[in-house]
Amino acid sequence: MDIKTFGYLYHKARGATRDEVIKEAEISHEEYMLYEQTLGSVLQDIMQDRSRASEIGADFVRLSRYVYGEASDQEKQITRPDAIKARSGELFSLPAIGTIAIPSISLHQAIADRRSLRKYTNKQISLDELSFLLWSCSWARDFRSNERMEITFRNVPSAGSRHPLETYLYIRRVEGLRPGLYYYHPIKHCLVLLDSSPEKEAELFEGCFRQEMAATSAVNIFWTAVPYRTAWRYGQRAYRYLYLDAGHAGQNLHLAAEAIGGGACMIGAYLDELMNSALGIDGKEEFVIYIATVGKKDFLSES
Repeated sequence: MDIKTFGYLYHKARGATRDEVIKEAEISHEEYMLYEQTLGSVLQDIMQDRSRASEIGADFVRLSRYVYGEASDQEKQITRPDAIKARSGELFSLPAIGTIAIPSISLHQAIADRRSLRKYTNKQISLDELSFLLWSCSWARDFRSNERMEITFRNVPSAGSRHPLETYLYIRRVEGLRPGLYYYHPIKHCLVLLDSSPEKEAELFEGCFRQEMAATSAVNIFWTAVPYRTAWRYGQRAYRYLYLDAGHAGQNLHLAAEAIGGGACMIGAYLDELMNSALGIDGKEEFVIYIATVGKKDFLSES
């Protein structure tokens, strides 16, 4: 689903008139007529689900209570899932955690200075700084695997140490790396290049609803969730934990960004279908859960 298709469905489902849909979705009369002819069944499904969607939040909290819980797949001794997903592509090493220069900033200062930063300078982030940022929120400091359990230990908490989050980056201004979409391997502490085409950058920007900071940051981080990694142990209650885990990672990144003289802004408003497609994931077994933009501060403008 591209952003024009979304715009048509979004406004049409809310009862907008033809002229209102054309204006708000920024589509032509010809595109409107095409959508009218081809998206009728999709719109019908949305309309049928709207009453259910209006109460899904309360139903989710109610039905994910422990009283409704069944035996988990772990309790059923079903084979455990892998701790990370296999990836392939050109590898780029990052500075080893033990060798990077750790920024000197107090925890008090990092917390006090933390703000959602939406405007960035054109200054690059160094490889050491990128390594530090990933260390703070995604790096696996330990990995343990056997037939019964496979887990990682990281610098952010996770229910049962299941760590269901995967980390992708769109790199725009990092010293020594060409722009492109990368996957971060938390055990090997390296990047895997997935796509360096200009079209991919544009696609990701559209998926962020064209929010300006997503086009001007040095790095955008996309966290995805692999729900079964946690549901294997906790069943449907795992879906509560996915969003808690994402929040932990986001706050650590915020504080680490302050430490390198930068800042971050978290994004929760994105077009799910387009973003999942841009990352090559199915939106069910793995889906985008949180996005962060990161870049350097303009200290002169703050003084």
